[in-house]
Amino acid sequence: MNAAHQFAEGKYQRFRESSLRIAEATLPAGLKNVVNLNEINALALAQAQQWEYSADRHIDASWSWRKGFSHYARQHPKRFELAIWFAKAQLCGLSIGKPTYSGSKLRLDIIEGAPGQHPLKGKIVELTVAAAEAYADSLGAEQIRIMRPVNSDVVGYYEKHGFTYFSGKASNVPSHLWRKV
Repeated sequence: MNAAHQFAEGKYQRFRESSLRIAEATLPAGLKNVVNLNEINALALAQAQQWEYSADRHIDASWSWRKGFSHYARQHPKRFELAIWFAKAQLCGLSIGKPTYSGSKLRLDIIEGAPGQHPLKGKIVELTVAAAEAYADSLGAEQIRIMRPVNSDVVGYYEKHGFTYFSGKASNVPSHLWRKV
């Protein structure tokens, strides 16, 4: 890792840690003492690997966290990353993203909740967006984008969370949902 990359990794590591603490402080009272927002670590990746074998995992969920995250993290030192834990023991959600080149938008490339039933079912997007907003704010980004929604049901779900759908026409502007920070 060259010096500039190492510097960027350290700088944005501090932004990630700070934004997760800010997001935890804004959790609703019923979740404050049971939800932990952390960066993605080896334990999270080990638990997420089990998702790949679950019959309850959505058919459109093809990302392998174990195989893909390390490469993504090396390529994007400014990345957003989030592991959502219930009672510090059960991994309920994972998300990754990165700021756009200009830094004016934070794109969320993958948001995934644990397959099957878990205590935070239906809250993963809300928790992810809260953490992403805190990170976007620390970067000075004005917009959050959820990239490449997999189907119309997902689009409708995100629209219920205040996002607006944009149908992309080219690879440089893919379909996404957006919301102001």
